[in-house]
Amino acid sequence: MKFKKFLPIVLSAALMLNFSACNKKGQISGDEDAGKIVATVGDENISAAEFKFYLNMYKKEVEREAGLTDKSDEEKKEYWNNGEGASKKQEIIDETFKNVKQLKVLLANAKKDNISIGKTDLDLINQSIEQFIEYEGNGDKQEANKVMLREYGVTIDQYLSFYSDFVLAYITYAEEKAASIEISDSEIQKEFENRKEEFEKVTVQHILLATKDFDTGEALPEDEVTKKKTLAEELLKRAQAGEDFGEMAKQYTEDDGSKDNGGEYTFPRGQMVAEFEDWFFNAKEGDMGIVETTYGYHVMKFIKHIPAALGDEERETISSALREEKLTQMVENMVAEVQLVKNQDVIDSLELF
Repeated sequence: MKFKKFLPIVLSAALMLNFSACNKKGQISGDEDAGKIVATVGDENISAAEFKFYLNMYKKEVEREAGLTDKSDEEKKEYWNNGEGASKKQEIIDETFKNVKQLKVLLANAKKDNISIGKTDLDLINQSIEQFIEYEGNGDKQEANKVMLREYGVTIDQYLSFYSDFVLAYITYAEEKAASIEISDSEIQKEFENRKEEFEKVTVQHILLATKDFDTGEALPEDEVTKKKTLAEELLKRAQAGEDFGEMAKQYTEDDGSKDNGGEYTFPRGQMVAEFEDWFFNAKEGDMGIVETTYGYHVMKFIKHIPAALGDEERETISSALREEKLTQMVENMVAEVQLVKNQDVIDSLELF
């Protein structure tokens, strides 16, 4: 299962090697500060290399939001030294420490419980490194290492260590702890009653007339969009006049996922785009209409409303959510019990922005 509530998304993204991001430009520079210890979390050390690696992911996200992704290093440095960027520095430092502390606490507990990474995850980690070496160094580890240093500020071996620690803490250990959490029938029933609306379902039919190219994501020319809208209005009139909706869907819809079954879907709340969902959860049996979404024009027919029921699927959904809540609280308690001790002199000596 995936643990959304306590998994730091930026830390997770930091470990996903993006081969297309490497631009083969810039200078390769080693980091003489890499081995310095910026902080300790219990018996675990946070090295300067590790801290800067994760902090850079937060920096990249802020730069993306500020429209600086394709700007020069000089323009980025100017942003961080003035105005809005300067005001965000401490926030980014604090957030990095917060999330790396959590990582270290989980890692320490995994080691204490003698939990190790399974073969499947080890193979995936090694495969990721091998692909990077092949793609970025044409099979030469030294050449790939230069790219890793330039693009990520760490060596391949350092990255491998960070990746392994992350998998051990957030995947192997977290999954084992979650599996040990028992959820009672009474807890499931209570949660179901509290969230009953989420488990209501509807059955609808629709005919999608797309207004964008699904391969490129680009909007169609205005004249083609107009033709799609006119056709949607025509199909709605034909359906309202009694023509078989399912047969029209098979002929006209551009939704491959529902074409073969006459455009029919059954689903609960939260699975479709907002405009689509707003229509079908406010409709009644036999209602028809046109809904416009980012995908195009949907000719709609409401079939039926299915009241919430506590079946196997609902039980599993609720059990997973409750385990995640309990795991999150467990992790928060673990983190609260361990002190983060910073080495401020080292932190101050690092070039972070």
